[in-house]
Amino acid sequence: MMLRSRQHGEQGFTLVEMLVALLLMSLVGLTLAQFQTFQLGSTRQLAGTTAARLEADNRAIDLLVAPGAPVGVLTGVSQNVGSTWYWSATPMGSPDPVALPQLVRIDIIVSATPGGPAMASRQIVRPQ
Repeated sequence: MMLRSRQHGEQGFTLVEMLVALLLMSLVGLTLAQFQTFQLGSTRQLAGTTAARLEADNRAIDLLVAPGAPVGVLTGVSQNVGSTWYWSATPMGSPDPVALPQLVRIDIIVSATPGGPAMASRQIVRPQ
């Protein structure tokens, strides 16, 4: 059986050309799907970190307007931006005990799980 070659004026694609084109289209589609998955994960992580920072800022404000600095470690659970946050505030003493003995530094840690990794932290300095 003889294969006939294309005549001048015939148009169209061969089966091999179509398969190569479909292969390229599927690779582009898979790459776009992976990129979109990566973007969604990054957006979720950014939203969680931003909400944790808001919670840390709220705890810092509460500690700054309190009548006195805490004398021991404070811990708590709060709801913010639709999530539950676990926080701790640890007084650390004065940043400069010689020149500024009346000040106390407080380290604030916010996490998404009890005892979990810190998602946000703040350090504040206030009078005792």
